[in-house]
Amino acid sequence: MNPLAKLSLYVVAVLLISTLLSPPVYWLLHDSHHLLADVPFRRFFSRTALVAALVLLWPTLRWLNVRRLSELGLERNPRRWRDLSAGLALALIPLAVLAAGYFGFDVYRVRKEIPWGSLAAIAATAAFVPLVEEFLFRGVLLGLAVRSFGRWTGAVLVSAIFAAVHFIESRREVTDVHWGSGFEILGGAFSNEDGTALTLAGATALFVIGLVLALATIRTRSLWLAIGLHAGWIFGQQAINLIGKFRIKPPDALLPWAGPNVVHGMVPTGIAPMAALLVTGALVWWYLACASAPQPAPPGARDAG
Repeated sequence: MNPLAKLSLYVVAVLLISTLLSPPVYWLLHDSHHLLADVPFRRFFSRTALVAALVLLWPTLRWLNVRRLSELGLERNPRRWRDLSAGLALALIPLAVLAAGYFGFDVYRVRKEIPWGSLAAIAATAAFVPLVEEFLFRGVLLGLAVRSFGRWTGAVLVSAIFAAVHFIESRREVTDVHWGSGFEILGGAFSNEDGTALTLAGATALFVIGLVLALATIRTRSLWLAIGLHAGWIFGQQAINLIGKFRIKPPDALLPWAGPNVVHGMVPTGIAPMAALLVTGALVWWYLACASAPQPAPPGARDAG
């Protein structure tokens, strides 16, 4: 069986396990812990999927005959803390400028009561999710794709997968959780509930994010810069949503310049946030050119360009 078929079976297994196990996990934790009482079912689904992906990862790597991280193009990074800090800064600075414009032009309005206590949960999400997702997407999937298809073809392929996976979590809330609720989440993944324009804008933003993260990983042969970028984007976007509320009605009235977030309020839409992402991409390119020595190509990788 070729590597692509094995990876496809891995993805199918993760989705099947998360679909079947997320309802009992919800029943077990939702009512027994008051801190989880307001957490929607879709979040239980996504976290169950992350755990399933991690549990199945090791046997899948063995199945693919991958024994060392170096076979995925990753090496020990002596500049890991500098790269991590740079990633945080390069993600947060353009996002802060974007937020200032949003609030200055009344696209967002400051909430009357800001739940500052939620900052700790936001920080925890920004610390945990990038570690897992970067290892899965830019570590394993990108490493295997680069080995099979070359650097930039692999980067484009994995970025497209990254964008698609984030739409699996339906925006439709499941209030009456039953054994088939996981299938409802999957069924609503591409339901186009936000409309074609917003869905395409959100998918494009996720694809660009994936490309920037892939560039950071390929050039440094490490995940630390990508983890910093990912954490900065999560923390910055969730902080904006914590402090303010998108107030434009109808929500697409300012398109193509700015629209509401999609994929659970996490992915911005419109030319303005896309410009912020592209500025971060340009800053990452500059950082890699000026502050990090170029790294050799991964062993056995074909150059697609």
